[in-house]
Amino acid sequence: MVSRMCCGHEVEIEVSKRCIWRSGRLVAMTPREWLLIEALLLPNCLIWAESELVAFLAHCGVVSSRNAVRIHLCNIRRKLGWEVIQTLPGRGYRIAALALARAA
Repeated sequence: MVSRMCCGHEVEIEVSKRCIWRSGRLVAMTPREWLLIEALLLPNCLIWAESELVAFLAHCGVVSSRNAVRIHLCNIRRKLGWEVIQTLPGRGYRIAALALARAA
């Protein structure tokens, strides 16, 4: 997993310390939001379907649903900017900057 990365849009993530900055300011995340961010940053899966995110949370001991995942992702977008997490209709979600980096 990436230790520290810039996600563009003035967002920087340091996974090892569970810190996220937007425009230089530390952004508070809930434990479930962090789990979703960590999942989206995993190198083996570029796109996560809602059902896969629910299963990932269950593997981490968190009972969740597709609706709860949507709400958490909406909250993350509200905190970091709507463009940071992309929705791919019919496929799932991904971090936009990772998609660009992997395509290069």
